[in-house]
Formats: sequence, C-alpha cells, structure tokens
Amino acid sequence: MFNVNQQHPDWKFVIVCEGPFDAMAIDGVAVMHNEVSEQQADIIDSLGREVIVVADRDQAGSKLLRDAQEYGWSASFPVWQETCKDINEAVQKYGKLFVLQSIIDGKETSKLKIEIMRKKLHA
Repeated sequence: MFNVNQQHPDWKFVIVCEGPFDAMAIDGVAVMHNEVSEQQADIIDSLGREVIVVADRDQAGSKLLRDAQEYGWSASFPVWQETCKDINEAVQKYGKLFVLQSIIDGKETSKLKIEIMRKKLHA
C-alpha cells in the first residue's frame, strides 16, 4: 500500500485508488493494483474514516469496484470519468480541488447502484 502514513487523523474520508500517482495527486491511498487484500482492507478500515473507492476507467478497475462492494465501502463515479482514465489525469486537466469535490459529489453507497455503474463503465 502507498500513502497510508500520509493520512491525517482529522480527515473525514480516505480515497482509495489503484496507483501511487493517483494517490499522490489527491492525498489518497493506493492499493498498488486492482484488488484489495484482506490485510489492506483491515489497514484502510483501521483509519476510521468513510472509504471512497475511485477505480480507473478500464477493465481492471472493475475488480476494485467489486472489492468496494465486498467491504461495504462507497465508490465514486465523478463527472470527469467520461474524459479522464484516472485521478492523476483528472487532476492535471482540472486541478486538485475540483477533482476532490467531484469525487465526493460522485460518491455512491448503494451496492446495487455501484454494480450498475461498474457494468456501465467497464463493459
């Protein structure tokens, strides 16, 4: 895992993504691939925050969204996902504050809605 030690105790959310460049771009946590192990899930849950998963917009990202459902985490489907493959690309194009706000605004907690969006984005 990458960037876990940079999480501040007063933050409300922890944003989980696949790669380190995405995590650095928004001060999130990267699982370093498209799956979350049980050990990684325990570490993320131990932070005591709402978890928001932002998967890359590719076939591999589909597995990360399934893991979000399995662990009872939220997933985000921000408005820029139609034009950007991942968080880092979105931050370069739109800026960090816009990307962070759009991740929070695009947050979905319903497992059913996450499944529908997962299938739509990764078909």
